[in-house]
Amino acid sequence: MNRPDQAHHPGRRDRGEDGSMAIELVLLAPVLVACIVVIAGGARYVEARGQTDSAAFAAARAASLTSNQEAAVAAGRSAAARSLAERGRACSTLEVHIDAHDFRRGGNIRASVTCIADLSDLAGFGFPGHKTFTSTATVPLEQHRDLP
Repeated sequence: MNRPDQAHHPGRRDRGEDGSMAIELVLLAPVLVACIVVIAGGARYVEARGQTDSAAFAAARAASLTSNQEAAVAAGRSAAARSLAERGRACSTLEVHIDAHDFRRGGNIRASVTCIADLSDLAGFGFPGHKTFTSTATVPLEQHRDLP
């Protein structure tokens, strides 16, 4: 049964609920912002890891296609830098080490890439200012390849 004051105003709420939406918004806004920041930080971590892995593989592959150790080192470093430039700049510092000591038929080329991701814009939200990612890729040299 309706109260007498509700009979005249059916859409009206009880006075005890006035302002509750504003309070809910004030309480939930920081939680929503925190969720967005955590998602953004996680995405930056994943992107930097992916760029590091991609650069390591590109460096090892490019180095394996050359004809000698010196060319392998130069091609690997160049390919890692190019791979990073093509995918964006999640890494503020890039270090590339090409291990071509086993440059012979059936040997292996190993590329190690270290990426330092700059997360200083997220540091106020509990993320470190910088995060270091390292990835290594190994590519075999062909058995039946003519090498000098």
